[in-house]
Amino acid sequence: MGFVGLPLSRGVRGSLRCAGTVSVMSDVVQAWSRIESWLRQHQCTNALSGLRPPASEEAVQSLQDAIAYPLHPHLVQWLGIHDGAPLYDAPVWPGGHVPYDVEGLKGGPEYMEEMLEEFDEQREEDPEHWILDPWADPLWLPIAGTQTGQSLLIDHRPGDTYGNIIELDYEGSEVTAVRWKDLGEMVRMMAESLDSGSPMPYSPHYSRVPQLDEGPPRHLNWTLEKIQG
Repeated sequence: MGFVGLPLSRGVRGSLRCAGTVSVMSDVVQAWSRIESWLRQHQCTNALSGLRPPASEEAVQSLQDAIAYPLHPHLVQWLGIHDGAPLYDAPVWPGGHVPYDVEGLKGGPEYMEEMLEEFDEQREEDPEHWILDPWADPLWLPIAGTQTGQSLLIDHRPGDTYGNIIELDYEGSEVTAVRWKDLGEMVRMMAESLDSGSPMPYSPHYSRVPQLDEGPPRHLNWTLEKIQG
């Protein structure tokens, strides 16, 4: 399937001129700055060193050209901070997720297409007893992954779900689950959790608790902890 992207001059660049968008996107930058400050203060910089420098405007444009829909502004802002990381080199996001770089993000639509075909094939084998919701959508874009096969995706469907961060886990009790309202909320909650030492909201029954592992090298874990009560 071919994908026709939107030029940054009309899509992303235009959104950057919107005062409300700039405010939200600035919050993403400020929250990530707090996270990096915390990691440096606690001498936990191994993962940070694995993150790539910001993506160039040309690289982001090439990504937009490869995607059939306008990129969520939070993703564009994140790429302006770091262009992802080599696979497994910087698991700084909750759950050990490593953010993909521009080239990795370009493969997202094709991956979703393959997963949707797989879903349809399995459902057709026993349609009367099929109860699972789809585990792929043409407007879901994978943005990060783990060594054990989980993924984080941004929902680009219009409406109330726009921007949602979905976790995809084929081995989990629920294959897909919305974890955060958007990437900005995820980064902000990470910063607040690190600053306060409090658990980070994750699901109705579990939270992510930041813990320092002495290593070596010293690194940050987001431990899954059951909510009591």
